[in-house]
Amino acid sequence: MLSDVYAPYIYADMQKTDWGVLFWADDNPTQHDANHAVILDDARFSEALPTIRDFYLQKGREARIYLLDGQRERFAQTLEHAGFQLYSCGEFQHLLLTEENRIPKTDLLEIRKLTDAIDVTGTLLHNLYGMYMEEDPDTINRMRRLLSRCIRNPLCSVYVGYYEGAPACIAMAADSPYGMTFFDLVETAQKFRCRGFARELISFMVSRMTKPTFLYSENPTAIRIYEQAGFRKIDCGNAVSHRAVYKK
Repeated sequence: MLSDVYAPYIYADMQKTDWGVLFWADDNPTQHDANHAVILDDARFSEALPTIRDFYLQKGREARIYLLDGQRERFAQTLEHAGFQLYSCGEFQHLLLTEENRIPKTDLLEIRKLTDAIDVTGTLLHNLYGMYMEEDPDTINRMRRLLSRCIRNPLCSVYVGYYEGAPACIAMAADSPYGMTFFDLVETAQKFRCRGFARELISFMVSRMTKPTFLYSENPTAIRIYEQAGFRKIDCGNAVSHRAVYKK
């Protein structure tokens, strides 16, 4: 659970407090995963709310809290009275790598590790994230900033699978402060979906893991791929399904 909570330190600044942790990225203010708080001490939940509100509002962005398992139920009224609005962002499932990889070997892709921000090309961004631009016009700029920061972090590895020279899929593996590795940012270009590319990239990454490895997903198709790669569902207290944002 703590590896999950602290995962954003890969691409955000972080401040630990007596009650939990604050994340922010001044170079990426619209990225929710890089700009939110987590309250780890339920006994100090109420006193943390004004601190969280003021911290983010002073930075000119939304004050957002990622809630741990059960906090939505225990503190719904407390959050409402403090001006926070609850919402859900999906039913995510945590998975831990515990079994053998059963994905058949294929060589459809040329898989490269990105080593410099200049590797985050316009073609890569438009292939992988262009499908989201109609819904959110800031998607490509936000992902450019996030990926560039991940690549610069020595604890993080970003891999891209290229098919006939075109960026087809992407995924990140990063080390947590608690001795684990986590997978994130898994995406396949819309025009390359259903061709086994993500399966090949995940298999490639799993074969290189030396630490306990976890991820989370809400996509049933992706979960089947992860299970084929050796991941198994676990219950570690969900830190991503429910959130609260200050709306007053």
